[in-house]
Amino acid sequence: MIRPVGLFCAVLGFATPVQAMEADEFSRLLSEAVSGVTMARVYAETCASRTPDLVTAQRDAMAGWAFRVDLDGYDRLMQAAVRAQDGLAADLEAHDKVLREAIAGDIDTDDSMCQDFATWLEDDRFDLRSHIRDLLRNAGDFGFVVADPAPSSDTPGEVEVLDLGTLSAQALAEMETVGSRAGAESNRDLRKAREEHLLAWLRGRGMLVAYGRITAADEMREWRGDRQSQFMVDCRSFEPGHEDIMAGKIGEDMVVVGEPRWVSEREDSGVIGLRDCSLFRLEETGMALTQGDDTSGLMPRPPAFDEIYAGPDAGIAAGDIDRVLYAAEFTNRMDGFGNGYTDRREDIYVLLRDGTAYRHAWDFPFTDINVDLSRDREPDRWFTWTDRRGKASVAPTGGPDPGEEVDLSEARRLRPAAPAQRFDGTYYYLNVGMGGARRDLEYVFAPDGTVTFTRGGFVAGNFGTSYIIVSPGEDVSRLAYRFDGFAMVIEGPDGSERHFFAMMEDDDTDRPAEVLINGKVYWVRDDE
Repeated sequence: MIRPVGLFCAVLGFATPVQAMEADEFSRLLSEAVSGVTMARVYAETCASRTPDLVTAQRDAMAGWAFRVDLDGYDRLMQAAVRAQDGLAADLEAHDKVLREAIAGDIDTDDSMCQDFATWLEDDRFDLRSHIRDLLRNAGDFGFVVADPAPSSDTPGEVEVLDLGTLSAQALAEMETVGSRAGAESNRDLRKAREEHLLAWLRGRGMLVAYGRITAADEMREWRGDRQSQFMVDCRSFEPGHEDIMAGKIGEDMVVVGEPRWVSEREDSGVIGLRDCSLFRLEETGMALTQGDDTSGLMPRPPAFDEIYAGPDAGIAAGDIDRVLYAAEFTNRMDGFGNGYTDRREDIYVLLRDGTAYRHAWDFPFTDINVDLSRDREPDRWFTWTDRRGKASVAPTGGPDPGEEVDLSEARRLRPAAPAQRFDGTYYYLNVGMGGARRDLEYVFAPDGTVTFTRGGFVAGNFGTSYIIVSPGEDVSRLAYRFDGFAMVIEGPDGSERHFFAMMEDDDTDRPAEVLINGKVYWVRDDE
């Protein structure tokens, strides 16, 4: 730790009669901050020269730490200190030189800190967030005139309409100037630093004007064949009349104009939040679409139902299946408004005899899926699997986290219903989600081969200072059904529908306690 005499004198010399912090406390915090920051920076530079193969990881760790402690605020503080105290710059330079010589010797003896720089930065010496915050808060009492954060270097130029693929490529490149995307997956501080940097960059360009496809009542994403933009736009508020325009244009390509308010980065995509959105057709803007190199801004587009559904038994062949497993976890949680809800996580894994596995998430059976298209456009749902003494595990072969094993030792085996199977009982699904939203689904099976489906629900929960109840009523349908492998075929007035249906292998055949319909578990109603 350093305690530069010049700094201490500066604090005493500029102290005011009334101040929130004593001079010696301010000097202690300043000395510890200078020592910690200088040490972190010198170690980072020295490690980079000694272990070049680890430079990216070290840079990511440093960027995350810089955001966590507010290194920009520290630099503005020290610029103010140098302006206020003659000779301080020379003292800091001399201290830096001494540290460099000492650190070079340390790393020659033991370079373990370079091997895991992120862990090393978690040491108490570098826990400077509160130091820098308190120093900035009290700097004026000691004569330090700290400048405000510098605005974005970009200045709004001529308005242009960017397709979201091109904008995504530009956004990703801009975020890489802070730290790598791979590093941000495991470093929350780095991810926030990347998000804040991109938001500042977007705001510096002025209003966002982007072109893409309306995919939901408040969402836009560019679709280009079997590819899509990595970033999507989320409109949180609208100019008068434009919310209805967006809701009515789902599936169409439009131009959105809005003010960037937040950015959220996900494993393989991202969201740009806008407010005061307006929607226009491209020709209504009177401007041409600006396109650039967007290769890095595109990603595989998840298939739509009509693309992935191959037809009855045109998917995974029953003879290729080793076993089908159901893994579930139900956790009771509280949302931000004090409402209890159930976090349901249900997964169906189809383990194939060739050593691959598929995580099924569609409402129709996996025997109907377009396998080639799924492997190409749903890579995160494909795995390899191993069996150790009857306990299976899978490891992803695609997606953002290839190789991370998923333990299925507690998963339950599934089996299909027999073709002539008929049930006599009620099976219900009940879930209370965030915000008090309740969802009720019910299948009443009759021995005559008909099933009555009831869908209902209501919302009853706290929102801010209010408690609300909304009841939309029920939707009831009675239809004929039959089983075809893992499909429950519903015969209705508009033709047949194939829904995924399975039972637990160890359950009663005639009256199972649980069944899976469309990937969700339904429980038998015992009070009948």
